[in-house]
Amino acid sequence: MYNNFQSLLLVVLILTSLLITKETKIKTLTIKQSISFAESTKANNLISEELATANTEEVLSENSPILNYENGNGFSENLITAIPYGFFPESPVSYQQSPILEEQSSASNQPATPISFKSKITLISDLDDNTDFIGYNINQRWPLASITKLMTAVLAIEEIGKEKEVIISENAIATEGDSGKLKTGELRKVENLIKIMILTSSNDAATALAEFYSFGLPDFVKLMNKKAVNLGLSQTVFFDPTGLSPINQSTANDIRKLMKYIAENYPEILNYSQETKIGNLRNINFFAGQPNFLGGKTGYLDEAKENLVSLFSLNNRKILIVVLGSENRFEQTRELLGYITRYQNER
Repeated sequence: MYNNFQSLLLVVLILTSLLITKETKIKTLTIKQSISFAESTKANNLISEELATANTEEVLSENSPILNYENGNGFSENLITAIPYGFFPESPVSYQQSPILEEQSSASNQPATPISFKSKITLISDLDDNTDFIGYNINQRWPLASITKLMTAVLAIEEIGKEKEVIISENAIATEGDSGKLKTGELRKVENLIKIMILTSSNDAATALAEFYSFGLPDFVKLMNKKAVNLGLSQTVFFDPTGLSPINQSTANDIRKLMKYIAENYPEILNYSQETKIGNLRNINFFAGQPNFLGGKTGYLDEAKENLVSLFSLNNRKILIVVLGSENRFEQTRELLGYITRYQNER
């Protein structure tokens, strides 16, 4: 009898241990910082299936991005450039003092207007030949915010079709934000919803598109992650089709790959973003309507600050500018564009 009691006690201890281990594992996966795509996807799937109704801010209370820009000593190591000698100042620059890039004018030998990085992550790249002119923290993960909607647009075209008609659900209208002016029960073409989503960054439109997918919204998000893998976006993970969650994360390098895919396969998405308005809805992108602007997407979250991905035509080349974590995304992009334009004109 004593032996039976010991055996029963042992079984109880083993079961208790297994339950504690499982609970700890779930908690760890939920709140830990995702440092790889595999871990992010695992956490994403777990949250999607088991914590769908949880408050995202509570889930992510300890999951803010781990960034390497806080330490100024890392600036030079994180800066990548293919600009020839003379494009940068000769003396080293400290990030704490606001990194300044000065261009020496060969004609007057006087420094041109200096340019400073006002973003946590910066990339200027020639999309035609994949030459990076300036790259700062381009492999550092960052919340995408509404740049997420670029992938939503891609899959809406590929998996649903632009001509399909969507009935706007009450759930879609209940999504945070009211841009797009959609109404419950109205019928909209997929193409129209994509335009509204790109121009006004409508979360309602993004949700409506994802809900209309044959297998529903959760599977649409899984498909977004699968597409990211197929495109080689190794540091990208999606939690929702809108970008409202800071779990939606990527890098400037991955964004470049996505933009190249869109430019080559679905240029209409970029064309939509060039339009200044659709009906009575105005484009929130400052560059819309400008002749050299080929398209792009805005994004904002408290956790991400201001994000912007923009494609410009410069000397018949497609120049991509990505700024993430900016205090003023349009000013920063315009400054970078002006700087690279001066360089290109002198080549």
